[in-house]
Amino acid sequence: MPVQEPFAQTVHATSSAVAPVFVRVGRPPTAPAGDDEGVPFASDRLDALLGPSGSSLTPDWTAWAEILAFGAPLAGRTPFQEIRRLQPGESAVREQDEAVIRRGTWEWTEIEPEGGLDPRTLTDEILEILRTQLRQAGDAGPLSPMLSGGRDSRLLTALAQQVRPDGLTAWTTSSDTGTSMEELVAARTAQILGVDHRIVPAAVEDFPCDARDYARTVHHMASFHMWLMPVSRAIAQSATRAGAGVVLDGLGGGVFLGGGFPDEPAVIGVGVRAASTQAVVASRFARLGRYLDATEDILAPGVGEDLRERARSDFESVARPLAHHPNGATLTAYLTRTLPGISLAPVKVLGSGAPTRTPIMAEEVVSQALRVPAEAKQEGLWYPHLLERADSRLVGLATAADRTGRRQHIRRISSLESAAWLRELILGSPAGELLSASMRVATAQGWAEELSRTKPQHLLRGLALLALWLEEYGPRLTCAEPEITPRSSVNRKARHE
Repeated sequence: MPVQEPFAQTVHATSSAVAPVFVRVGRPPTAPAGDDEGVPFASDRLDALLGPSGSSLTPDWTAWAEILAFGAPLAGRTPFQEIRRLQPGESAVREQDEAVIRRGTWEWTEIEPEGGLDPRTLTDEILEILRTQLRQAGDAGPLSPMLSGGRDSRLLTALAQQVRPDGLTAWTTSSDTGTSMEELVAARTAQILGVDHRIVPAAVEDFPCDARDYARTVHHMASFHMWLMPVSRAIAQSATRAGAGVVLDGLGGGVFLGGGFPDEPAVIGVGVRAASTQAVVASRFARLGRYLDATEDILAPGVGEDLRERARSDFESVARPLAHHPNGATLTAYLTRTLPGISLAPVKVLGSGAPTRTPIMAEEVVSQALRVPAEAKQEGLWYPHLLERADSRLVGLATAADRTGRRQHIRRISSLESAAWLRELILGSPAGELLSASMRVATAQGWAEELSRTKPQHLLRGLALLALWLEEYGPRLTCAEPEITPRSSVNRKARHE
C-alpha cells in the first residue's frame, strides 16, 4: 500500500494505482480549524478522511452521475468533493491540513506497440513473471485463486498449482450478470487441473445485507460487484479456520492480455491516428456509456441527458490526451472502467475477506503486454498460446461465454424478493426522484423483469448505491437532494447564462 504513515507529507500512486490512495483536498465545511486534528490527509480508506461525525460534507453530484452512467466515478472523483483518489502518475503533497495534487508522467503512456511483434514471443516471459508473482504471494500462505468460466482465472489457477499446490483452493460464485455456465465450466476446469474447488451459492434472503455490506466496503464508489460479497465472506471464514492465505484475482487480463475494449471498426478502418479526435473520443464514450441506452425506460425524462452531460466532461479530460496514442483504447478503458470500478472488487471486496493479489497487474506484465499491437491481441488471440504454454491440459477448453450466449438461471438480484427490496429502498429515498413514472408505479414483478436485463440492472444498481449512501451520510451532507434531475439541469444552465 503506497500510504504507509497517516501523517506522511507526500504520497504517490503506483503506475497502476490499483491500491487506492485517497487524499483530502478540502476541510469539511462546518468543521472549525483544529476540530479534525488527528485525521490523516491521505489513506487507503476514504472514510478515514471524512473528519468528525458532526462535520458536514459536500456531495459531488458529477461523481454520482458517473457512477450511474459508467458504474464508477472518473478522474479521481469520489462521492465527496472534499476527497479525491490519486490517479496513475499523480502524487499529493500535504500543505497545512489539505492535499495539493500534482500530476507527473504516467510511465505506461511512454510504452508504444512494436509493429509486427508476435505476442507468442513474449508468452514464456509473461508466464515466468506471473509464476514469480505467485511464488511471492505463496510465501504468505496457501493460494486461493478466483475461478470463473473465463481465461484469466484458469491461467492463474494453473500457474498457482505449479508453484504453491499445498492448500490451494479455487473459489467460484454466481454473478448477477453472468450465466450458470460460469459455475459449470469452472468446475470442469478445476477437475481437469485436479485442484480443490468450492462453489459458493448466494442466498436470496441475504441480498439486502450483502448490498449494504458491499456499498460500505467499496465506499459507495462502484456498482459492479454486489454479488461477490458471499464468496468474500466465505473466504474470510475459511481464513479464520485454516489460517490466512492469499486470494488471486485476474484483474487486468481482459484489457491488457485479451485486447478488450478495442476501438469501433469504423475508427480502426480509418486509423486511430487519422481519425478526428472528436470521432475517437465519441466512439470510446459510447462504448463506456452503453448502459445509458436504458435511461428512457428506467429514469425520468431529462435525467439521461443530464447524466451524459455531466459524465462527458470528465471522460473527455481522460480520453482526449489518449485519442491518438497507439495504446489509447486500452489505456482509456483502463482509466475509465478497470481502475475506478472493476479494481475495487479484488482490492476492497475480496480484500475484506483475505489478502488479495492481482498478478496480471504487475508492472512487468503490463509493460510487456503494451508492447504488443492491439490487433494481435484483439478478441483474445493471445490466450490460446498463453494457456497452452501454462498448462497443456487447458488447450481447447471452452469458456462459459463460448458455450452459451444466454443466461440460464434467475440471477439473485432479479429474484422477486430482491426486486421488492430494491424497489422499497429506492422509492423511499431521494434517489427515487430520478426514476421514470412507469418505474415508480411498477410492481415488484415489473422491477424483477427490468433487473433481468443488463442495462436496466446497471442503472438500478447505481440508484440503490446512491440510496444507501444517502441513508448513511444524509444528515452530514450539505445537500441530500440529488442534483441529477431535469430541474437541476435547467437551473445549472441558467446559472451559466
